[in-house]
Amino acid sequence: MPGPDATAPLRTLVPRRRRAGRAAARVGAPLLAAVLAVGALGPAGPAAAAPEPAALPEPGQTFEHYPPMKDQHADRFSMGIFGAGEIEGLLYNYASYTPGNEMKPESTQRDKGVFTYDAAEAAFARYTSRNPDLALYGHTLAWHSQSPTWMWDAPPARFDQPGTFDRDTALVNLDAHVENVLGHFGDRLVAVDVVNEAVGTANPADWRGSLAKGEGWYQALGADWVELAFVKAAEVVDAHGWDVKLTYNDFGLDSPAKARVVYEMVKDINARHAGERPGGRPLIEVIGMQGHYNLATDVAAVEQNIRLFASLGDVEVHVTEMDVALPPGELTPEAENNQGMKYAELFKVYRDYGAGPGNTTGNPKVVHAVKLAGVRDVRQGWKGGEFAMPYDYDGNAKLALLGILYPEEFLATHEYVDLPGGGDREPVPGVHVYDTSLGDAWSGANVVLGDDAAAWPWSTTDDGEVAFRPEAGTTYRLTVNYTAKGTTAIRVRWLRDNTNGGYTTGDGAVINDHQYAAGQVATHIPAYFNSGMVNMGRYDLVTEITLDGAQPADGLIGNIGIRGGGGGNAFSINALRVEKLGAGGAETVAQWPGEVAQPPATAPSAPTAVTATAGDGAADVSWTAPSDDGGSAATSSTVTAQPSGATCTTDATGCTVTGLSNGTAYTFTVTSTNAAGTSEASAPSAPVTPFGAPGTRGSVALAVSAEAVCVDGTPRVTVHVRNAERVPVLVAATSPWRGVGGWLVWPGSTVQKTWTVPGTSVDAGTVRVTGAGIVAWGAGLSGYDAGYAGVSCG
Repeated sequence: MPGPDATAPLRTLVPRRRRAGRAAARVGAPLLAAVLAVGALGPAGPAAAAPEPAALPEPGQTFEHYPPMKDQHADRFSMGIFGAGEIEGLLYNYASYTPGNEMKPESTQRDKGVFTYDAAEAAFARYTSRNPDLALYGHTLAWHSQSPTWMWDAPPARFDQPGTFDRDTALVNLDAHVENVLGHFGDRLVAVDVVNEAVGTANPADWRGSLAKGEGWYQALGADWVELAFVKAAEVVDAHGWDVKLTYNDFGLDSPAKARVVYEMVKDINARHAGERPGGRPLIEVIGMQGHYNLATDVAAVEQNIRLFASLGDVEVHVTEMDVALPPGELTPEAENNQGMKYAELFKVYRDYGAGPGNTTGNPKVVHAVKLAGVRDVRQGWKGGEFAMPYDYDGNAKLALLGILYPEEFLATHEYVDLPGGGDREPVPGVHVYDTSLGDAWSGANVVLGDDAAAWPWSTTDDGEVAFRPEAGTTYRLTVNYTAKGTTAIRVRWLRDNTNGGYTTGDGAVINDHQYAAGQVATHIPAYFNSGMVNMGRYDLVTEITLDGAQPADGLIGNIGIRGGGGGNAFSINALRVEKLGAGGAETVAQWPGEVAQPPATAPSAPTAVTATAGDGAADVSWTAPSDDGGSAATSSTVTAQPSGATCTTDATGCTVTGLSNGTAYTFTVTSTNAAGTSEASAPSAPVTPFGAPGTRGSVALAVSAEAVCVDGTPRVTVHVRNAERVPVLVAATSPWRGVGGWLVWPGSTVQKTWTVPGTSVDAGTVRVTGAGIVAWGAGLSGYDAGYAGVSCG
């Protein structure tokens, strides 16, 4: 396999342990070798010395310091991306692109007969304009979600009406959509997801009975709908002679039961259409195994199911939408190490079953493509706050990248470590609360209303315990207190049972139709709280609803589920309370935790990301609010200037510090105060220098700043000079290494000068800037000291 970039420092492979922040305390090679040697000693005396462990690139650098993922695995499988991502890292690492939303039915045919491809074409062009060789995949032609309901309803059915689910109407709509969308993109696609996520509750003995009966296409066309979609797609592809692989794509195929259902479905459908397509091609050519994984994923089951699909003989496996989510809140060194282990285990399996010539194992060569669901970690959106990708928020490589690039070497020298935290929580009958922060596979809650579906539609449980049994016609208030740890949207939904994802038909039809801000009281379930919340904020989400018990069994009413909006798991539920509302007030009928004890408030954490913009004798300062309010809302924040000590106080996240001296460099720190006390001071802002008002006779005003960065392992210092005057200014700048003069800066423009610093590090320092107006408007200025922070590039 290709070696690391020559500029990347090498490290000995050991699990990392970090100090606060991103700094890591590393164990050196001699210590590790000694530990290995001691482990080799047995009763018979010293054993042979352990070999030196392999060396890998140091994590923490940007993508160009590592081999591209697409090159590292090119001899086994194609490496691609599903959805959008930071474009430079995407083009560097991935050989294929699959759009996340732009080809879905609601994007390509929201209104019947009106096909719109602008969004998908723009998505393709965004990347192919930079890399014309980028392979393109399609997603998705037929799906129960993100599809307009007219597709399977005969008019005039809408969300709030009972659909007629007319078979003839739905089949015409299905054929027209597949024919137009697939016909438009044609042979530009390597493969296309014809059907997405059709399986509901898995019964390996009955694949037809396992299809999601409560979803639109099934209700209109029955269990035949999957086959009908593939038959039409094959007609389009074969009529044109295209080599576009037809794919069935689904999540949860690490589950043996669900994988068996998909296996039986594909086997049955392909057998009944054997010999119908040119060249003996099967009707379903690819199984897309969505790789939405976490630290609890059973990699052995993933491998077992790949072997199962390989036994179909002529069906490829593509790993799609892959990510490995971590407990939200803070990226701990233990979690990052374990994520690297999970990625390494999975990629070792993919390589061992890769279809390319580099796979020399005796395993079936069935994995043709692996597609990650992004480039960097994201704070919001899909998997927001769950640190699921190989690069962090700033684009720096995590241990996950090393696990992907070098799975065998990583596994040889790392091991899983225990995660901090966790612990059992006192159960409350009929209330099930889950939290990925505490080791659960997903976050959310189920509130069980009953155990007899005949008495209360869809309300069932497997343990006989219920939170409460609603009285028909009574109004109830549900309050959910939650902390956003990346997921800033929450859905309150109807469930058929107490599992994760068993939603009622009526819930699925109207899931996005009743949207609320965090401060509003929802009067409908499903309720979609999707505005007014920020990452790391804590909120009470309130729903008040009257339950009359008259809905049909396939409609609304069931157990209540709390789920992250858009599928996100990055949140924690702190408390749940259900109250019965009546003339006498509110009566609590269910509550979790059973004993609600509010911890005493503490001072908030320090504000972060302080920035300042210089003005005339003043500076505008802004910052990000504390990530932890200490259990008590902040009442004020105070900014302090150094060296003068000037301050400003506000209840917002920005204010103006006045009384500063023009020509003097200042930094600014911020504290936050709540009822319990005042936080530590933030890290200081970068220095800024106030300047006189433009056009003041007798002076020349400039805005000056400097910065130090690493470029290819070498420090570079750059000074920026902006002319705020109405006359040209002649500038000179002096650094600790050399100076530059005769530098003309026109009114309203900015110029810069960069010095390459000898060695591999530079201490904090200043660049001196002087100058004068080149007309008699103003005399020479006294000079500015533009400060910069030191960097180490070693």
